[in-house]
Amino acid sequence: MQRHRSTINIVRIGSDITFSSLREIGSRILDSLQGIIDEFELSHLDAPVLESIDAYLLTTILHDEFGGHTLGITDADLRTEDKDEFYSSIFGGKNPQNDVAVVSTRRLGPAEITSKGDYDLYIDRTAKVSLHEVGHNLGLTDHGSYKVACDGSLCPMTKGEFNRFGYWGYVRAIIDGRGMCFCDECAYFLRKVYGCRVQSAGSLEDGPEQRTC
Repeated sequence: MQRHRSTINIVRIGSDITFSSLREIGSRILDSLQGIIDEFELSHLDAPVLESIDAYLLTTILHDEFGGHTLGITDADLRTEDKDEFYSSIFGGKNPQNDVAVVSTRRLGPAEITSKGDYDLYIDRTAKVSLHEVGHNLGLTDHGSYKVACDGSLCPMTKGEFNRFGYWGYVRAIIDGRGMCFCDECAYFLRKVYGCRVQSAGSLEDGPEQRTC
């Protein structure tokens, strides 16, 4: 059993997203990972205004600057070395050589946020992609299939088929379809590896114990 990673450092890269928004995202991550992550710290990384940045390079910079369990959030496109333009931009990524993950908000919200509905959707999508990448930091892997959690939404680790939907279709079908509660498979892994307690709604005499999210 591994020791739980009690703190995650959430780093704002640039100034597009507010610290109050980061606090809301951090609180949602803590709610989903109770017993593993107990608190988050907010930091800022000064960066020039960029349309895009190499995802691996950004994770390396964050590792050198902050180290530890870190989530970076940027409004720049995250690029990869994939020669196919269709796959060379990603919503988020995790560096397999350290505990740093990054998320891009560039394709997650409307071009301009003009209503509370726009803002809520932007935060909701960013929180879901963030939880997916933090899940990778904790050792969880992608679900190629559409795993459903106890609340009826897709497990945060659901990846699905990107080339089936395209960017905006993927956002609406997969990212919007994800929840903040893990499926039984992921919950079992987290419980076994980190010893976190999975809450239950009580035992049913004629059925299995039901988890609560």
